[in-house]
Amino acid sequence: MPISCLCWIPKGVAKSHPRKSKYSSESILKIVQEHRDAAFQTCRSNELLTQVDTDVELSEYNLQDYDQEDKNDTRKMYGNNFFENNNMDPSICRSESESEDSSDIVVGPNDNLAVVGVTYNGTNTLEVYLYNDESQDWYIHHDIPVPNCPLCVEWLDCCSNFNGNGCNGSNLVAVGTTKSFINIWDIDVVNCLEPVATLTSNGKDDKLQSGKSSLKGHSNSVLDLSWNRPIRTVLASASADHSVIIWDVSLTKISSVLSHHLDKVQSLQWHPFEAQLLLTGSSDKTVKLIDCRFQQSAIDWNLSNEIEKVIWNPFYPTMFLIGSYDGSVHAFDVRNKDRIFQLDAHDMPVTDLALSYQTEGLLVTSSADRTAKVWDIAKKTSKFVNLKNLDIGSIYCSCFCPDDASVILFGGQKNSVSLVNLYQELSVFSHFRNKKQSSITFNR
Repeated sequence: MPISCLCWIPKGVAKSHPRKSKYSSESILKIVQEHRDAAFQTCRSNELLTQVDTDVELSEYNLQDYDQEDKNDTRKMYGNNFFENNNMDPSICRSESESEDSSDIVVGPNDNLAVVGVTYNGTNTLEVYLYNDESQDWYIHHDIPVPNCPLCVEWLDCCSNFNGNGCNGSNLVAVGTTKSFINIWDIDVVNCLEPVATLTSNGKDDKLQSGKSSLKGHSNSVLDLSWNRPIRTVLASASADHSVIIWDVSLTKISSVLSHHLDKVQSLQWHPFEAQLLLTGSSDKTVKLIDCRFQQSAIDWNLSNEIEKVIWNPFYPTMFLIGSYDGSVHAFDVRNKDRIFQLDAHDMPVTDLALSYQTEGLLVTSSADRTAKVWDIAKKTSKFVNLKNLDIGSIYCSCFCPDDASVILFGGQKNSVSLVNLYQELSVFSHFRNKKQSSITFNR
């Protein structure tokens, strides 16, 4: 089960009782008709369509004589349940109110949620997990079927007036896919079939878009997303079409389009404190720091390999890290072009970099070589601490829990996700237990 992307949702954000979507039969039929042609083309392109002889499959059930059965035989009428209807069967009887009050559906104030993008046998889903560090609960709370393969997901804590219905709350995720648009989903709604909004300049793909723009949206896959925490309605997207787009999420409109790279833009991240600074990394082997007030490159760095990942170090606001295709990790200071340090971290491409929100210097590198490594980069130096073999194949994505300094979630090529408490490793615990702990919440 390939896991393509994931993100955490902090404690205290999700509604304790998620709202259930309700659709009329006409609405469901309309949704199915809208997506039928696209789904058909996807199945054909993946050679998943098969010819099934329905008559042969169903002949064993003798459905042609279904109406001829003895109507006085209550055993046949009600099957083996011996109940006239479901409401009389205590094993399955549950009213809607009882279902909503179930402990499995309730999200407590000390629960984290994690959103995981899954593609399996041509089916694309966002699985929403619930995690509680005290009880060690970890299970799928609900899932959301999505029409296209999710490539990146970013949590949004912003109040938006989608569709003119007032504020939709602050528990949204933006999902970039193999298509050229970005869907926004409300995580506090279960059983939903459609996003609350779609970011694109193409009206025919976005019936929910509230604003039109003369600026062109992406024309290829959306590879990365970054939410601007100081300016909470701003989202940046990176694409295989070589462009970066700045979106106003509250208006679902394009604010600006940046075309400063010569190849696909693999990764980007807003500065955690300086709202105007955007870091981008590309397959053209360059990293660029953009001052969005002037929409121009303030400074750029050239490397010898394609850029896979860029992240800021919030403990040192002028320092950023680069993960590259050759498996190396580089640290630079924006005040000059000198390299602070370089790690020969992996034998294959670095697929993700994750920094702990609370513990200074706790860095985890992930790779296509199927390993994750723990490093200490405090005080702008680097030291290897531990290696993890997770048995999930090539590791595609990783992210630290925003409320637990040692818990990190990995997604890989197989075996779903892997939730790891790094402090259960004695070498990691003993190395970081006396490290500086941050009182700043970087995730919100």
